[in-house]
Amino acid sequence: MKKLNILVVDDQESTCKSLSTFLRLHQFQVSSAESGKSALEKLRGGSYQVVLTDYRMTEMDGIELTKRIKEDYPQMAILVMTAYGTIKNAVEAMKAGAFDYLTKPLNQDELLLSLERIGQQLELVNELSRLREKLGEKYHFKNIIGNSEPMQKVYKLIEQSSRNDATVLITGETGTGKELVARAIHFNSERKNKPMVEVNCAALPENLVESELFGHLKGAFTGADRDHQGKFELADKGTIMLDEISNMSSGTQAKLLRVLQEKKFEPVGGTNSVSVDIRTIALTNEDLKQAIQRGGFREDLYYRLNVINIDLPPLRDRKADIPLLVDYFAEKFSGKKGTEKPNISPKVMDMLLRYEWPGNVRELENVVERMLTLSEGDLLPEHLPPEIKSLGELAWKEPSEKVSLKERIESLESYMISEKLREAGGRVLHTARELGIPLRTLRRKMEKYNLRKESFKKPGSSR
Repeated sequence: MKKLNILVVDDQESTCKSLSTFLRLHQFQVSSAESGKSALEKLRGGSYQVVLTDYRMTEMDGIELTKRIKEDYPQMAILVMTAYGTIKNAVEAMKAGAFDYLTKPLNQDELLLSLERIGQQLELVNELSRLREKLGEKYHFKNIIGNSEPMQKVYKLIEQSSRNDATVLITGETGTGKELVARAIHFNSERKNKPMVEVNCAALPENLVESELFGHLKGAFTGADRDHQGKFELADKGTIMLDEISNMSSGTQAKLLRVLQEKKFEPVGGTNSVSVDIRTIALTNEDLKQAIQRGGFREDLYYRLNVINIDLPPLRDRKADIPLLVDYFAEKFSGKKGTEKPNISPKVMDMLLRYEWPGNVRELENVVERMLTLSEGDLLPEHLPPEIKSLGELAWKEPSEKVSLKERIESLESYMISEKLREAGGRVLHTARELGIPLRTLRRKMEKYNLRKESFKKPGSSR
């Protein structure tokens, strides 16, 4: 255990000296002050973890000093000692924020035990701080992989959301990374050192939804043998993430709406309101506007949740990010295996670029993990799952190892435009619509790749 830096406060000089000597003999760093005022001045210029103060002192007693210290240094551990020990004094000290209460003459073993407990608590606090810092690094929005234009818009919204407390609605297909975005917002916000409570609304039993979210009191229903804190109370001062929000019942939706509006709720079986300070992030893979039309989702709740909307693009709409994602996952899983990151066959990359990815990034991650598990070296076509291997050979010459990523993507783009022009019989406007790009953009790309619409007209067609 790291030795603590202790400030001893007592208006009796002899007590200060004897305590300081004893603590130094046990390898603690010690300073002393003979009044509360002097102690506050020393705290401003020092790096103490513990204050050991007498209860009765002139000008400022130990209780007042404890309160003053806790206002400016809430993490400080304070031990109060007195020759006039009573239960009332002990309760008063603990209410003021003291860590422990010791009676004079001090039992040296009792003092050392209290200091050991403080040291253990500080180590836990420091470890928690380190873990939160790592989480912040892990879920930094810059670690969400992708350089495509759709992802640049997502990054901007994440960054903006992290700087305020507005409610966020994250939408997108399954596997697009909605949970990762929610965590990035929390761990880069002012609430990052407070709880982030994650709730999967679809996984909550129907008869226990309100109890799980808002808690219940003992005796509220059969089996409620004790009070239970709900997720919203556990998330106080932090963030609550409500995944699959569309699965909430209408009754729970009404209660959630009140929490968002008034920041308070009643536990099941209770009549007194519980106030909370929370930030809400809701996630869904459903179209809530359609759910409103069906009568399955409250319109007023939708507008309360949809203050900031982050709509995550499916992977098929940002295929330019696939090489980056594959490289990231290959490094991640090879690191877990303790092997070098494998080379990725150009043919494999081309086939990955052709696939439509109904399971989005999560499916791509699983595919890369599968390939690394099956391969003993480079990632080759035979390591791909059947649904991707079935795409077969590509229509253009396989690129050499020296071909750049930019050239590969351009090769794919040229091929896709050619295929759509062929299917459309050379009709440029129809092709642009099929590809989902502006007509002017398509004409520019056709000129770039030397593609002439006449080459794709079907026999006998005059258009």
